[in-house]
Amino acid sequence: MNAQKTNHASFLSRLGDAALPLGIVVALLAIWEAAVHLLQIQPFVLPAPTEIFKELMISGPTVILPQLHVTMAETMAGYLAAIVVAAVLSVLILYSSAFRRGVLPLVVASQTIPIITMAPVLVIWFGYNSLPRIIITAIVAFFPLTIAAVTGLKSLEPHFIDFFRSLNATPAQIFFKLRLPVALPSIFGGLKVAATLAVIGATISEWVGASQGIGYLIAQDTALLNTTRVFASLTVLGIAGMALFGLVGLIERLSMPWIYARPTMAWLRAQRSPQSPAAAVARPRQ
Repeated sequence: MNAQKTNHASFLSRLGDAALPLGIVVALLAIWEAAVHLLQIQPFVLPAPTEIFKELMISGPTVILPQLHVTMAETMAGYLAAIVVAAVLSVLILYSSAFRRGVLPLVVASQTIPIITMAPVLVIWFGYNSLPRIIITAIVAFFPLTIAAVTGLKSLEPHFIDFFRSLNATPAQIFFKLRLPVALPSIFGGLKVAATLAVIGATISEWVGASQGIGYLIAQDTALLNTTRVFASLTVLGIAGMALFGLVGLIERLSMPWIYARPTMAWLRAQRSPQSPAAAVARPRQ
């Protein structure tokens, strides 16, 4: 009974948490719709939400979604490449002071160059295909991943390492059984940030030297003053980015049960508590 009450209260709490942002979005859309009609704003300047929804129904399945598939394929390829690069760099930075002094400033400097200026050069080097866009996506996404991984791996206190060494643990065991679990919250924080940046990087890279993709479609519609379809494309792109962010969050929960499984066991601890009624009933009489 206590478990059912706890689960029901948890469900209502989650429902309330979801209702607040949903209500804010609905209110903003209503204000947007009213402002467009009251101020008589032209559709090529700012379309109404209802017009954007109609455009989604018309152009979504035939025009926007096929272009979104291209962008998301580039996003995932660049995102996975960024994960590999960040993993290698973070380990080298952690264990090699010479590599840290020589490469870390270059990693920081790579983020000071406007990414849009690199696209034409990469197109010249690799041609008019998806490879330049994947590289740009990886460049945008790997930096927060690297910094988050290095921060998490270095956050371990030395006495824990000394304890593992006293048990004759190998460096590999110390890394995979101690450093990595401790660093996972920081790493997944970087993965979430990189997921959103990867979508942005892939879209921006399609503005130069691309013939397909959601970024290419947005650039073409902007030139044609088809602002309604621009907003429709942005809506679909935002939903895709939120879905990728949510996927990373789901993997995070599955990867760290020692953190996210604790609230589900609260009812068991309450039953075992000496002050709980259930424990009093279960306790044998003296």
